[in-house]
Amino acid sequence: MSSKLRILLKFLIAAALAATTAVCLHSLEEIHYLKTFFPRTFSVEEAFYAGGLELCKVVVITIPLLLLIIVCLFLLQQRCDSSKNE
Repeated sequence: MSSKLRILLKFLIAAALAATTAVCLHSLEEIHYLKTFFPRTFSVEEAFYAGGLELCKVVVITIPLLLLIIVCLFLLQQRCDSSKNE
């Protein structure tokens, strides 16, 4: 595996982690925004469901990113194993 491919895989891992972090922070901001007008508008049950919806959004968005990270780590591991055998 060339060094360019190794750098690309590491970049993809970093980008996926950055995207995952951004999604999680955005979800926290959404929950905080909902919490600001919770006492007047939402019941406790509605706030619970809104938080659950944000959790579902985070899970759905991050599953492909986590799969990308796993594949990149697997390819990097294969590169390390093949260089040890040579």
